[in-house]
Amino acid sequence: MKKGLLKKILYCTLATGVVAVAALTFTSCNKDITDLHYQFNYAVIEENGQDVLHKVKSWADSDSESFTIQTECCDNYIWSSANRGNLYKNKPDSSAYDVECEHGN
Repeated sequence: MKKGLLKKILYCTLATGVVAVAALTFTSCNKDITDLHYQFNYAVIEENGQDVLHKVKSWADSDSESFTIQTECCDNYIWSSANRGNLYKNKPDSSAYDVECEHGN
């Protein structure tokens, strides 16, 4: 009887350890585990003193406050930071930017 009880305690302890490690791994570095997919369709980037609106084809962020976008309007790759650019799901109000990207495909 003692052997079976010790085996159960060992398995419960091991399972608890695995769950704890998994929880710490998934929530490390302040990652948001509730919504891992964000959709951004527009970006306003400060370029030469003007805020330019770009249509986003794809984007990626980094561990810092920087992000990279590939634009749909001019097919460029732009690296920027939260200090110089903003990403939007919906097209922002015209007061949020000075000009739209003038390049077409």
